[in-house]
Amino acid sequence: MSARTVVVTGAASGIGFATAELFRDLGDTVIGLDLSASVPEGVRYVECDLGRTESIGAAVAGFGVDGIDVLANVAGIVQFGRFEGISEAEWDRVHAVDLKGPFFLIQAAMPLIRAVRGTVVNVSSVAGNVPQAYSAAYSAAKGGLTQLTRALALELSPEGIRVNAVCPGTVATPLVDHVATIFPSDLDPRVADRLMMMLPGPAIAPAEIGSAIVYLASAEARMITGTVLAFDGGMS
Repeated sequence: MSARTVVVTGAASGIGFATAELFRDLGDTVIGLDLSASVPEGVRYVECDLGRTESIGAAVAGFGVDGIDVLANVAGIVQFGRFEGISEAEWDRVHAVDLKGPFFLIQAAMPLIRAVRGTVVNVSSVAGNVPQAYSAAYSAAKGGLTQLTRALALELSPEGIRVNAVCPGTVATPLVDHVATIFPSDLDPRVADRLMMMLPGPAIAPAEIGSAIVYLASAEARMITGTVLAFDGGMS
């Protein structure tokens, strides 16, 4: 298999970092988008604020490639807490990065994706599939990303462009570690139970989600589009 051009957002940490490494190790040319330059060695860094469409446009214009074989929308932020306490600025920022950003990045990159009949893999969340308390803004954004995946899969399928999503449960990342510290102190145990994976064992490793992304982007998955892969230990 010849080297592909792969774009990974959020490539400086967590799932994005692991995904960029996996594609790099396959011999692909990987472009890592992030606000931090701490992407894996051998991955080309491009600074991009996914919450700003002008930053997205500038990043894509600077890629300097003839086509994008794989676009992996991995970057995301969370906002947990009682819905009454979520400010408009917090709501807007979560939706800018988790939903608006992926939409406009796909839109901006589509001429390059279309040039090589590439594929898109979005990282949504279990919170976009099933109700979760204390995550109203995040759940709304990820639910939107899940439906965006399905809508684009239908729209682009006549061109042979596939769009899929992975919906992780609890992943062992610094982001998730931070989330555990900001739940309400009086969290109802019945609610807490819904936030835990059903299958026993440790939290999901970032590379496990990365491997699912690699598969969905592979030739072996050529007949898979519009799929929302639940990777959550049975939470959904």
